[in-house]
Amino acid sequence: MPGPLDGIRVLDFTIAQQGPYATLLLADMGAEVIKVEPRERGEVGRLLGIDRRNGFSAYFLAINRGKKSITLDLKSAQGREVALRLARDCDIVAHNFRPGVMEKLGLGYDAFRAVNPRVIYAGASAFGTKGPLGRKPGNDILAQAMSGLMSVTGDGTAPLPAGCAIADHTAALTFALGIVSALLARERTGIGQEIECSLLGSMLAAQSWEMTYFSMIGENPQPAGRGHTSLAWQWWTYRTADGWLAVGGVDPARWPGFCRAIGREDLMTDERFDNAGKRIREREALNAVVEEHLMTRKTTDWLPVLEAEDIFCAPVLEYQQVLSHEQVRANGYTAEIDHPRAGRTTVVSTPIAFSQSPVDSTRPEPQHGEHTEDVLREFRFGDEEIEDLRAERVV
Repeated sequence: MPGPLDGIRVLDFTIAQQGPYATLLLADMGAEVIKVEPRERGEVGRLLGIDRRNGFSAYFLAINRGKKSITLDLKSAQGREVALRLARDCDIVAHNFRPGVMEKLGLGYDAFRAVNPRVIYAGASAFGTKGPLGRKPGNDILAQAMSGLMSVTGDGTAPLPAGCAIADHTAALTFALGIVSALLARERTGIGQEIECSLLGSMLAAQSWEMTYFSMIGENPQPAGRGHTSLAWQWWTYRTADGWLAVGGVDPARWPGFCRAIGREDLMTDERFDNAGKRIREREALNAVVEEHLMTRKTTDWLPVLEAEDIFCAPVLEYQQVLSHEQVRANGYTAEIDHPRAGRTTVVSTPIAFSQSPVDSTRPEPQHGEHTEDVLREFRFGDEEIEDLRAERVV
């Protein structure tokens, strides 16, 4: 059975992580994604996250698997013409170059719309295309900084970025949603359109309720530390005898059950903590008392007694534990790939399950330019044309 996006073609000019992860999602869902790379060295992602044992890029595999790769010199007039010719039979053109670069190459929305009025032209930027930073390049850590996220991450000693490229991935999800929504709109109107999203906008969206809360009370939130900026002590990470335990959602209704679970019923009548307001104000003292008690037993001892009182909790896992966890495997959140260079390799799947349409996360990444000739033939380029393009170093 075909995937949900079977029959959709994507001409993919994206680089690094924000754009390629979005088009990866489309590829996993069945779209034919044609990745356009520079002729000489390939896309920059091929140079990142190199496994020193075998020389291949885990970074590139993780966000480009399942795509086709062609090489094309976009700075040449012939390369531009090839790109426009390919776009005639594509549904989507995607890029995340800094604003203005595609127009400078003669590959802006107007150029593609002229050859294919139904095309969805999707552009992702760092800070949005308008305003004083509209032409400014940027990446994940800059978006984390500019969005305020770093100011509330950590313990307050210094601004801290998240432990993964959260801005890139959040923006990629926004990007993919915009693309699929534009496809749906095209089904109704018959015409394409240009869409745009950014790292900065996506990171504000990720903090939507925190930002709204700030706009209401007018106070900068405190750094989250081991918990949450605005939910005070209700979300926290505690040390146990053998590791760490995350607890979330201890609202007033669950407070008695939490005290019973940890064997500290006395906290319910402790004058320092006997109402929600006091627990918020005295969260440091309260968390110190709770942690001291939790450190007397192992994480696996605490989980069942907390869950028996309907307290949301989970162990803090490291990557090895995550990838081997029964829950991760049962839901298909990882997939095994028979990689031509790395052998049997685990990758993270697209975490969406359809009852009727399969999602395929098991295909390896393409080699640089691996599909150039096949794609050109698929788009009705003749043998002589292909040879001329090779001779002119266009492909």
